[in-house]
Amino acid sequence: MKKILLIVIASISLLVTGCATKPQLPIPFEKNNFLDKNKRIGIVINDIKTPETYIVGASCLLCYGVASAANSSLDKQLKTLPKEDIENLKHDIFNVLKNKKIKTINLENNIDIGKLKKFKSKEQNTSKKDHTIYKSDSIDYLLVININMLGAYRSYSSYIPTMDPVAILSGTIYLIDLNSNKYIWYKPFDYRKASSLEWDEPPMFPGMTNAYYEVITTGKDDILSNFKSL
Repeated sequence: MKKILLIVIASISLLVTGCATKPQLPIPFEKNNFLDKNKRIGIVINDIKTPETYIVGASCLLCYGVASAANSSLDKQLKTLPKEDIENLKHDIFNVLKNKKIKTINLENNIDIGKLKKFKSKEQNTSKKDHTIYKSDSIDYLLVININMLGAYRSYSSYIPTMDPVAILSGTIYLIDLNSNKYIWYKPFDYRKASSLEWDEPPMFPGMTNAYYEVITTGKDDILSNFKSL
């Protein structure tokens, strides 16, 4: 019950703050930003959570409890699935850039964007979080991979499901200028894959498990295609 209460409180907080904060719009990928030989790029990724089932729309405590119980077997299976393939995306990007003779540093520690200090600026495309602390790593640009959903997604209306669960890989990838804290490239992504089989087959859920691996492969290939085109 405590976990459910925290989720509802967090959801309400997001709704309240979301009304006051405009979302960052996508910024197109520009090859020249990566080909500047005078700039050094650092690559970092967030600490990716264990795969799980994300339930949206079950807004009351009872509704969420019913929905959570209905998807508990799927959630248990998802938590056993590896996440190394998506965690290795940082290394894959690093290797592509390195092979293209682009000055790149693979930063060791993961980033926690939520713990970065606030950054105040009225200029467009400026991050609300201060990334300039990474200048101490002797880099000019910071490439950030932020995964916020990995596992399965299912929407509800109260306690009634409105869709079958789908595998999901969601987040953002962006390049930021550490001198100005401005986004140079900003790409939200949301990859989803439905099961090609009957999804509700506990305890192993083979259809959803396959969809999980497929959505990671699709997402990685699409993201990497930006860098392979340099």
